[in-house]
Amino acid sequence: MLSVPGDVLMLHRFRAPKADGEVLAEPGFDAVPGLVEANRKRLDRADVVVGGLPLRELRALARREVMELAGGTGHGPLLLAGHQPELSHPGVWVKNFALNGLARRLDGVPLNLIVDNDTLKGTAIRFPVFRDRAPASVHVQALSFDTLAGEVPYEDRTVRDGEQFRTFAERAAPLWADWGYEPLLAKHWAGGANVGESFTAMRVARERAWGCRNRELPVSRLSRTDAFARFARHILGELPRFHEVYNAAIRAYRTANGVRSMNHPAPELAEGEGPFWVRTSAGRRQRATPASDTNQLRPRALTLTLFARVCLGDFFIHGIGGGKYDEVTDDIIRDYFGIEPPAYQVLSATLHLPLPAFPSAARDLQTAERRVRDLRWNPHARPNAPTDLVREHKAITASEPPYSNHAARREWFRALQRVKEGLRKAAANEVPAAEADVQRIRREVEANAILRRRDYPWVLYPEETLRPFLVGVSERANGS
Repeated sequence: MLSVPGDVLMLHRFRAPKADGEVLAEPGFDAVPGLVEANRKRLDRADVVVGGLPLRELRALARREVMELAGGTGHGPLLLAGHQPELSHPGVWVKNFALNGLARRLDGVPLNLIVDNDTLKGTAIRFPVFRDRAPASVHVQALSFDTLAGEVPYEDRTVRDGEQFRTFAERAAPLWADWGYEPLLAKHWAGGANVGESFTAMRVARERAWGCRNRELPVSRLSRTDAFARFARHILGELPRFHEVYNAAIRAYRTANGVRSMNHPAPELAEGEGPFWVRTSAGRRQRATPASDTNQLRPRALTLTLFARVCLGDFFIHGIGGGKYDEVTDDIIRDYFGIEPPAYQVLSATLHLPLPAFPSAARDLQTAERRVRDLRWNPHARPNAPTDLVREHKAITASEPPYSNHAARREWFRALQRVKEGLRKAAANEVPAAEADVQRIRREVEANAILRRRDYPWVLYPEETLRPFLVGVSERANGS
C-alpha cells in the first residue's frame, strides 16, 4: 500500500504484475477520493510563496493556463498522468484509462501530460516472430519505422525517412503472419511529420473510440506558461538552496535503496546547474543555469512531477518507475517547500499478447533437469532401478563406518561406488531421452518468455483483447 502524506516511502518495492490481466494499483481506487480531498486541502496554502505568488494563487494561475491550452472547462479536481509520446505497452497505457475513470468518479478533469521534452531513444519496434508453431523458431525481430539520428526531444523529432515511416505497417505484415489475429497496427498506423505527434494521434484516436476522453497537453507547451516560468525562476533564483535539497534527496534515496549508480534515480546537480533542460535552436538539450532563458526551459523528470504535483494538479497517477523516483520528489517537497507531499497512485498492469504458448513452464524445466541429475548421481532413487542393487545400496549406506576407521571407510567407499556404478549402467539407457526432454522443455520455456513479454507496444494487440481490458480498468477506477 502506498503511504499517505507524512509517511516515509523509501522502503517500498513496487513490482510489475506477473499474471496476465493483473493490475497493480497502490493505493486502490476506492482510496483515491479521500486522498484527492486531502491533497487539495494540503496545497491550498497562502503562506508558501512560489514565483512571487502564494501557492494557492500560483495553482489557480497554472490551472487557468492549462485549461485554456488543453481546451474545455471544469471546476472539479484536476487529475494528472503523463508519459512520453511513444508506443507504450498496455501496462503504461492503462494509466490513461484509470485517469478517465477516476475523473468521472470525482466529476473531475483528466489531463494527460505528453512528455515531449524527453528524447526519442529508438526507432524500431520489436515483434515476436515464429513459424509453424516450432519453439526453436520463436525470436524477437526489430523493424525500424524511421532512421535513427541520435537522441532528439520528441517536440523537435521530425520523421527523417518519410517512406520508411509511411510503409511501416505494410512492411511489418509478414512478421505477424502466424499470430492468428490482425493487430491494431494493421489499420491504425498514422503518418505525419513529427514522430511523437503521430504516435499521440494514434493513441488518442483509439482512446476516444473506446470512450476515454482525456485532455491532452504537451509538456513543451506547459513549459511556456507563466505559471511554469514563475516556478522555474523561483528555483533558479535560489539555486544554491535548491541544489542542496535536491542532491541530499538523491543521496538519501540511494542510501535507502542500496543504489550505487551515480545516475540513478538521477545524477546530482553540478555546481551552478539548474534542474531543467534548455531547448536549443538545433533541437538539442543543454543543461540550465540561472542565466538561462526561461522561455526555452524544459523540466527534467523530477522537476516535472514537482511542478505537476505541487503547482498544478490535485492527484497524479504514476507508473512503477515514476512512483519509485517520486520518493525523491517527496523529500524535495518537504525540505524545499516545507509542506507535506500530496499523495499519488502507482498503477501498472500486465497484459500478454494473445499468442499460443507452449505447455512447458519453468517448474517443468527444473523437474526435467533434476531427473537428469538423479539418473547420473542418484540412480538408486529412480522407480525402475534394479531391486537387488537398490537393496544393496541401502544396506551399504546404512553401515557407514566411523570417520576414525580409515581402512574400513576405504572398503566401504569402494563398495558404495561399485553399487552406484551398477545402478548408473542400469540407468544409462534413460539418460539420452531425459537430456532430450531437458532441451525440448528449455526451448519451450525460452519461447514462452518471448511470447509472454509484457512490454510489447499496444499496436501489436488486437482490439478484442486490448479494449475490454483497458475499458474494464476504467470502470473499476470509476467504481462501477
